[in-house]
Amino acid sequence: MIYLLKFKYLYFFVMISCCFLGRSSVVEANQVFKIKNIEVDETSHTAIAAREKALEVGQRKAWKLLVRRLTLPDENSQIVELSIDEIKGLVQGYEVVRERISPVRYLANLTVIFNPNLVRDILLKNGVTFSETPSLPILLIPVFETNGVSRLWKMPNPWMNVWREGLYDNSLIPFIIPKGDFQDIKYLSAAQAINGKLVHFFPIMKKYGVHKVVVAKVSRKFNLVDNSPFLEITSRAPGVEDLGETTIAIIKIPPNADVNHLMNSGKQKTIRSLNVAWKRENQVVSSVQQRISVEIPILGLEHWLSIRSKLREIGTLKTSELVRLTKEKALVDLWIMGTLKQLDNALQYKKLALFETNDLLMLCELSNRMPKACDGIKSNKN
Repeated sequence: MIYLLKFKYLYFFVMISCCFLGRSSVVEANQVFKIKNIEVDETSHTAIAAREKALEVGQRKAWKLLVRRLTLPDENSQIVELSIDEIKGLVQGYEVVRERISPVRYLANLTVIFNPNLVRDILLKNGVTFSETPSLPILLIPVFETNGVSRLWKMPNPWMNVWREGLYDNSLIPFIIPKGDFQDIKYLSAAQAINGKLVHFFPIMKKYGVHKVVVAKVSRKFNLVDNSPFLEITSRAPGVEDLGETTIAIIKIPPNADVNHLMNSGKQKTIRSLNVAWKRENQVVSSVQQRISVEIPILGLEHWLSIRSKLREIGTLKTSELVRLTKEKALVDLWIMGTLKQLDNALQYKKLALFETNDLLMLCELSNRMPKACDGIKSNKN
């Protein structure tokens, strides 16, 4: 009876291996290709005509926002102007979040979902480099400096206020803004935020569950020539290699300036700067693929299916082939676009990690319960 059970279990794994053997394409829609909060307001001779016009306008707006999300600013101009029919051909679907209709007018908020594969193809066909890999969440610490005083938790801090308003829909980087509660005040001071080493940020990073922190500072200064005021925006990413502050923008302060408007302008410039740096690190420049073989330690069939599902959501991973599957591991050939570093960035977003050991690439899921072969990988990646 024992032998029979063992045979059945082995037979089950063999059957699963046969079913999954062969190349499988990435078919699941990526959230990166979903554009939300598209406001449309169009009129025409009938309500139906106004609706059709609004949907076309909305899809065109969504396409422009998607291109802006995926590409670098200097690459946007390379995009061939597409006709509305061509844009519709790239749309996988759309959602009407809310709508209002009159006999001649149509207003709505739309979400437009594009087909990832078709979008990649048209960008590569036109020689446009792009990045679709989302970053892991970043804890952003907004410091406001004026008259030699640095403010983080103490008010007024208009720089903190605008960041708490949100509005990062078109960013590949999800930002987390600290609440400023008692724990935050205890964990990090303004002085530590400006000059502290990475170790000073560990408590607040642990609280918000992030692996990276960026200090964005706004300083109110004066021009040495004419004494005119301006805002200097800098960023710093404390890490093992702390490269110090990077100047993002200089914003002149006109007479009777709206402080909130200036801060919002600075926020958008900061978001754009951080996104550009991330895109440069992860941009796909060619459709040329390379094949790599990875070993994936697993805890059983259910664990393997979970990992396989995550792999299918990674855009730079074009196809995969299951070579061998046992109770303890899967051997898989992956065809990827880009570098191993770019693949690793994409894997980390899915709580997976790639590392090399004994001339072998191993892929592990970063979780509290991991196979013995993955022991130590979690600490190495954190």
